[in-house]
Amino acid sequence: MSGVERDDATAGAGVPEPVEPDRLAAELRVAIMRASRRLRTEASGELLKPAQYSVLGALQQGSRTIGQLARGEMVAAPSMTRIVQHLEDAGWTSRQPHPDDARQVVVSITGAGREILQRAQAHRTAWLARRLGELDAADRRILARAAELLQGMCSE
Repeated sequence: MSGVERDDATAGAGVPEPVEPDRLAAELRVAIMRASRRLRTEASGELLKPAQYSVLGALQQGSRTIGQLARGEMVAAPSMTRIVQHLEDAGWTSRQPHPDDARQVVVSITGAGREILQRAQAHRTAWLARRLGELDAADRRILARAAELLQGMCSE
């Protein structure tokens, strides 16, 4: 059972027990981290490694320098250079000289990169949809509301 439980007086009575924010935060943090990790590993298939998926997702929002990508992914610039090199070798990214700084390059996603990213996103969505299909309608409604709330919290 989860750490957010009801006592005998409220269990089954349809009366939700008040949940302390600190306790709920800890439960949600663990659940979100596990779900994210599982989604990355179970649903990535052979299409893209998690780091490649993340970089292509960032590049879909617009071109970036290696440094910007590295900061966004919280990795060292040499590690990001290797990731980008693999993506470029696959034809999923391209590099152009930086317009204002000859020491830098600007990395962009290619049409092939967009295609593989869309395939990987569809693969992940299909995996999650299968898992959600195993739940009853009431539990899916709860998760739909939770998704709305989490998105609202993260947009502030």
